[in-house]
Amino acid sequence: MRFLKVYWIGGLLALVFMVLATEWVVNLLKSNQMETQRIEVLNRVVTLRARLEGEINSTLHLTRGLIAYVAINPEVDNREFDALASEITSVGRNIRNIGLAKDNVITHLFPLAGNEAALGLEYEKMPDQWPAIQRAIDQKGTIVAGPVGLVQGGQAFIARTPIYTRGGLGGHLSVHKPAYWGIASIVIDIPTLFESAGLKQEMDGIRFALRGKDAKGTQGEMILGDSEVFTSDPILQSILLPNGEWRIAAIPLGGWQSQASHFWMPRLIGWVGAIFIGLLITALLRAREINRSLALLDPLTELPNRRLLEDRFDQMIARCKRSGRGFAVYYIDLDDFKEVNDRYGHKVGDALLVEVAKRLQAGIRRVDTAARIGGDEFIVLAEGIQDAEAKHNLSESLLSGLRGKVFIDGNRLPLRASVGSSQFPSDGETLDELLKTSDRKMYEAKHQAKIYQISTKQ
Repeated sequence: MRFLKVYWIGGLLALVFMVLATEWVVNLLKSNQMETQRIEVLNRVVTLRARLEGEINSTLHLTRGLIAYVAINPEVDNREFDALASEITSVGRNIRNIGLAKDNVITHLFPLAGNEAALGLEYEKMPDQWPAIQRAIDQKGTIVAGPVGLVQGGQAFIARTPIYTRGGLGGHLSVHKPAYWGIASIVIDIPTLFESAGLKQEMDGIRFALRGKDAKGTQGEMILGDSEVFTSDPILQSILLPNGEWRIAAIPLGGWQSQASHFWMPRLIGWVGAIFIGLLITALLRAREINRSLALLDPLTELPNRRLLEDRFDQMIARCKRSGRGFAVYYIDLDDFKEVNDRYGHKVGDALLVEVAKRLQAGIRRVDTAARIGGDEFIVLAEGIQDAEAKHNLSESLLSGLRGKVFIDGNRLPLRASVGSSQFPSDGETLDELLKTSDRKMYEAKHQAKIYQISTKQ
């Protein structure tokens, strides 16, 4: 009887253990499915964010020349304005119309046909639009307002930029303070903008929502989609605008859920034996590692990884082909990084890499990209670099931020780096070609630096 009790107790314990082990594996599978869902949604959101930012930035870039022209020629007439605005709208696919409001009264519009009702309107008497204009004036920069209802019908985003002129430019600028001239308004067609960026409320089984009216981010009202998306544990990303931001959120069409029908086989295998449990765990861990490798950010520095770098590269090429401008690729490698790891340990080495990433991000513009592609190797994509002097100046600026001493965990570490650069399209038209050229120049610079150090020690 005693042995029978032990047998049943042992069997019961084994049964309980196998049931618990099976349920543990099933829960891991559910978690893995949820993680896979979130990564897939994250990939879509990051891509949409990059496209939408690219469309907004390229649209605003087209109008800078008009704003500069009015600042220099404050008495611009309708013929000059129409010529400039016609050229801008012929290139800017998202621009619905362009207007100038001298002393906050609309004086110029293009195209005029269909927009006659807006001429002569005084912004200060328009309570639905004046707060955004006042923000632009107060901040002395562009504010993307909207969606706003237009007098001529429909809704759009309106990018408003204050224009300042200087009197007596022949004298000292410090004597002639900037004088407020008025507002330049670029009306951006919402359907065209969203279509160009590929943004819809529902796509490929994913629900999207956008908020941040008048570029107020989380404090702004809804722009697109249902506010419920923002309260359903969504994937969130910020779309950076001049002096503000939008927030985009996304969830699966049916919400975050797992399908129970997928898990009957693991439960059956769990009852067969522990060996199958081990195989399932191995397969699961392998699947999780693959899913994590699909993420777009470097886990240590949170900089873009190679995959996101390639996406940013493609976006930059598209913008540069539209604008006719080039860009530069910088390959940055830390000097003697192996010695830091050997002497202080990998924990200190990792902290140094994080510090380098922060300095690189601080040294570039929002339109540029800093990425880590492995080890102590970093890449910077710098838009609008047109000549050798500009490329050299940015190279020196990047290096200046990566020189000197760094204090990490009580250790005073030397920080030095070498950089090589290449130019699109003169040095190549693909990322691999440009990286190869930058890498070669970086090693040449590193070699010359070592020769210089040896010569100075002799």
